[in-house]
Amino acid sequence: MRLNVKNPLKDEAYLLIKKRKLKNKNYFYLTKNKNLKEAGKNLYKILRLIKNMKYKKISVEKIPKKGLGITINDRLIRAAK
Repeated sequence: MRLNVKNPLKDEAYLLIKKRKLKNKNYFYLTKNKNLKEAGKNLYKILRLIKNMKYKKISVEKIPKKGLGITINDRLIRAAK
């Protein structure tokens, strides 16, 4: 798992905090509008989906380090180990 990524590799799932107009089969959105509470709620559901789709690598865009963002970053770091 790579954190704070701006450009994902072609073969990895890309976890985004905010929905964008870009559509790609390897883009997975935690929330539509950068709502950290919603992102935290959806985190494990999206990680399970990525696992079920057989992705071996995950990159994550930068998540704000405030409020629930701190917790989300902590969970992602733990999941990477």
